[in-house]
Amino acid sequence: MADFQAHINQAKKNLAILAVLNKEINTAWDWQVTTAYYTAVHIMNAHIAKVANLHYSTHDKLKNALYKPTSPAKIDTGIYIDYGILENLSRRARYLCNDVNAVSSNTAHLTFDVHLKRSLQKLDSIMTYMSKKHSIEFPLTEIDCIEIKSISFRYFKYAKH
Repeated sequence: MADFQAHINQAKKNLAILAVLNKEINTAWDWQVTTAYYTAVHIMNAHIAKVANLHYSTHDKLKNALYKPTSPAKIDTGIYIDYGILENLSRRARYLCNDVNAVSSNTAHLTFDVHLKRSLQKLDSIMTYMSKKHSIEFPLTEIDCIEIKSISFRYFKYAKH
């Protein structure tokens, strides 16, 4: 299984891919949201590998390790909620569904720039938390999304391409 550094390297690679997607196919909001989520997945896996020497193969097992009160990898509740929101945004992007409304619908729930904004807010929060917890530095990623123009992030910056 991958160790702490391998997961951090993959998270950084995903950030680079996010920047390329944003620059080359700017309106591919769904892929950008999904990439943001999988960046967080690797950051969380790095955390678990470092503090508990554990490795999980499913999203549910990973989330349980992050929130179970007796887990050595338990994280702050707010960060856990941010991770869950990011996961839901990614699910929406991948499956065109709306997790807020559990009722089946024939309506496709598309992903737009506002969803990328929310994803980046959650990812930035997760990155900031883990950066402090594990002394990690992540690169500043330039993103062309008008929705983030007036938001101050630690790891993302609005940049018109």
